[in-house]
Amino acid sequence: MVGSNIGGGEWLFGPLVTAQYGGRVMWLATLAILLQVFYNLAVMRYALYCGETIFVGFFRTWPGPGFWTVFYLLFDVGGMWPYLSSNAAVPLAAVILGRLPNSGDAALVRTLGYCIFLAAFIPLIFGGKIYNAIERLMIAKLVLILSFLGFVVVAFVHAPTWWEIGSGLFKFGSLPPGDFSWATLAAFAAVAGAGGLTNSAFSNYARDKGWGMGSEVGAIPSAVGGLTIQLSHTGKVFPLDPDNTARWKGWLRHIERDQIRLWMPGCILGMALPAMFSYEFVHGVKNVDGNAVAAMSAQAIGAQHGMIFWYLTLLCGFLIMAPTQVGQLDGLCRRWTDVIWMGVGRLRGLDGNKAKWVYYGMLAVYCVWGLVALRLTPNPLVLAIASGVMMNFALAISAIHTLVVLHTLLPKPLRPGWLLSVGLVGCAVLYFSISAVAFANELPRLRAWLG
Repeated sequence: MVGSNIGGGEWLFGPLVTAQYGGRVMWLATLAILLQVFYNLAVMRYALYCGETIFVGFFRTWPGPGFWTVFYLLFDVGGMWPYLSSNAAVPLAAVILGRLPNSGDAALVRTLGYCIFLAAFIPLIFGGKIYNAIERLMIAKLVLILSFLGFVVVAFVHAPTWWEIGSGLFKFGSLPPGDFSWATLAAFAAVAGAGGLTNSAFSNYARDKGWGMGSEVGAIPSAVGGLTIQLSHTGKVFPLDPDNTARWKGWLRHIERDQIRLWMPGCILGMALPAMFSYEFVHGVKNVDGNAVAAMSAQAIGAQHGMIFWYLTLLCGFLIMAPTQVGQLDGLCRRWTDVIWMGVGRLRGLDGNKAKWVYYGMLAVYCVWGLVALRLTPNPLVLAIASGVMMNFALAISAIHTLVVLHTLLPKPLRPGWLLSVGLVGCAVLYFSISAVAFANELPRLRAWLG
């Protein structure tokens, strides 16, 4: 999950905001990731109890599946835009051109974006459980990018940069002086950690790992190698006897270790390293073109330390963004596959292995939509910022909805305490507030664009 969540935000918005505003805004990443831990623990709690994903839980609440289908489709728009493919195309185009692409290279960048987007579907076809293929891909990605970024930071980044970024992680409330873009800061907060409805995937993660009652429900099988894997049409719960209550507490301790000792520090490190990289080599840049942001650090380090680092940094940027597009595809289709598989009565008679056809049907629809979306929005940075603002609203609303699910669908002894409940409310407040301010600031530009 750390590998999946180190993606566009870490390579695009971490370097972008620190290059323009310095390390003083890094506290937004710290706060965002910390509040997401509460959200992640909450949705995993639901999966531990019944083996269902939190999205299925959403649809079990009033006023019913019909309303929530329309509601969450509207708020899932931010996650439906394949901005990672268009941004991953930039470093690839830079390798081909030997320089950063400019507006005259739009056709090349768009074509490469199409190719990367289509290639992202391949890992989802193999591996037994689809989760297994993604896990192997993300672990390989994580090892490669952290090794390279760690080497560069240790070898070439000076102590003042370490202090600027490290201290900025804890300068809560600090904002850049003068004019700055609230939309960029909102997008930065959106993609720190997971972001948007992507966080709901942690309930899928707990189920597919077989934690708690996830071991009794199954997983979505892949098209190749998944013949024996089944996914139940309904969740399963356990009786509240002393033995099961003790096991429940053990599972809660397990997911707390997973989030607090692994996911949270991993995501903070994944945000801090590219920010140090950017601050050291491109600090002070004011206006960044939509094509330049994904590769500007490569140009700077290559000029100072040789062309080998130009190519290695471009490769690092590509490895950060392209595999994360795989995770985005899977997360979106997985959310709605679970809802359809467990919520549509006509499918109840199908064998558990047939869940994959719902999943791959969703992938096919998304493939068509993604190609259209890449054609409609040529500027990768604009697409990423717009997606980030929408993702924030989705995360804020789903945080409150998760709180409702846990306090209505779980037995009283298994419901969250005050700390987790307050954390969910805090998550909602942060993400709604920052995107509301960003939306208000960008409204004149939106009106001009529409007019």
